Order: sequence, then structure tokens, then C-alpha cells
Amino acid sequence: MIEVVRPCWISSIEPYNGMWHLNENGKHRGQFDATVIAHNGKCANRLLSSSGLPLIARQMKRLDLSSIWALLAAFEDPLPLPSKTVTPFEGAFVKGIDSISWMGNNTQKLSNSQHVCPPHCWTFFSTAPFGKRNKVPQENIPSATAEKVKQLMLAGVENALGLETGSLKTPIYTRVQLWGAALPTNTPGIPCIFDPLGRTGICGDWLLGSSLEAAAISGLSLGNHIADFLKSGGSRPDEFAVGLHTDFHPLQGHDIGQFPGLESNMDICETEVLLRA
Repeated sequence: MIEVVRPCWISSIEPYNGMWHLNENGKHRGQFDATVIAHNGKCANRLLSSSGLPLIARQMKRLDLSSIWALLAAFEDPLPLPSKTVTPFEGAFVKGIDSISWMGNNTQKLSNSQHVCPPHCWTFFSTAPFGKRNKVPQENIPSATAEKVKQLMLAGVENALGLETGSLKTPIYTRVQLWGAALPTNTPGIPCIFDPLGRTGICGDWLLGSSLEAAAISGLSLGNHIADFLKSGGSRPDEFAVGLHTDFHPLQGHDIGQFPGLESNMDICETEVLLRA
């Protein structure tokens, strides 16, 4: 029932005879009853700029995205974790350090044992303010910037682990990458956006926040909504318009994404500690 075409980079969508005609750099890629934009940032804006969908394009342009740096680092030996850490952890939020907001132990995630063989691979994410200050074209990162960012992030890791300055061992492999259109700073707080007159919808995690759960809910919601619209025959478009005029509001949370339910659980734990004290 579904044909997936990849790799394929749609460069334009054009309405003709009641259908959407998709093109990839001048090559016709088929005609369709409806289209879905599951993308954001500059790429989506370029695609929508000449599509004749002003309401969809306006909502997409309201989205504000942060930039963060990602550092992959492989170490010969396990990182020296804080003494309070009983067992190796898979991931941790980092607070109060400008260059690091998250650290993830990739090797530990893939192992069922506490005794794993090298290399020990970690992924580190910067904060959004750090990403903004050090932003460059992500397709062509200057070597000097990459080296500067790497050193600042490794220093942040050292600080987060409570190590003495200069004591963190040099990684055997590193790579940095700027995530230019990273996480949203604002959101309409709805599952999907759909223009029934243009038969085009938007889905994505940013519509509800920024999590895998939000992405899944958004995609399912838009798919079901389009199916219902097509089954109706399209005779009542006003009933199926969703989110075309919804306002955006600031999104609060961690720089690397939202974890629904986590904040409330943390509040409960903190309350219990205060009560016991």
C-alpha cells in the first residue's frame, strides 16, 4: 500500500488539475492528492515559498529553532564518574555548564554488563546559548571553529564530572557537528496543522514540544485527519482546517528535548525529600 522512494530530495511542489505534482531538481516524481511537510527550518520554508500555501507557510515561519553542537568522543578507558554514581549511567542532564547540556554513554546503552571493552563512546550536546554564540554554516564548518568547540565541550565534560582541570584523558577519536535547526523554542501545542483547501499538512515533534512521543502522536494525528478528510470527499473543508491560525507560545524545557512526565516525577521526589527533612 505504500511506496517509499529514497534517496529523494523534493525541490518543488506544484498544484495542477487538482493534484500536487512533486519534482526533484526538475525530475517529475509523481502526482498526489495530498502532501505532508514533515520537516522544518529553511528547507521547509524554501519548499513552501512558491507552493501557493500562504497559511501553511506563515505558520512554518513562526517556528523558531535553536542551534546546538554535538560532540562524539571515544575514549580508551571509561570516564571517571563522580563518586556518588553507583553504576555507569546511560545519560544525564548537565546544569550550570555553558558548553554541555547532555551527556550520553553510548557504550553503556549497548551493553548489558558493567564491564565493557573499549572504545568507550560518548555523545555530548551543548546548550542552545553556546550553539548560538558559536554558530557557523553547518555544511562547511571551519577547522578552527570545530577545534575550539571541541576543546570547550571537553572542558565542560571535565567540569561536569568534577575532575581537576587538564586531567581528562584525550579521546582517541572525536567529531563535532553543528545542529543548525535543532530544537524549537516555541510551539503551537497542537498535534498537527492541515489546510483542507490546499490538501497539505504539517507534522513534527515541535508541534507538541520536542520528543519522540510528540513526533509519533503528530504523525498519527495528521495521517488520521487526512484520511477522514479524503473519506468525506472534501465537501466540508472548513470542518477539517486545523491549526492555521493557532498562536505559538514559548517552550520551556531542556536544550536537548522534552521528556513528558519526567518533570512532574522530579517535583514529586523533591517534595518527598523536603517533607522528610
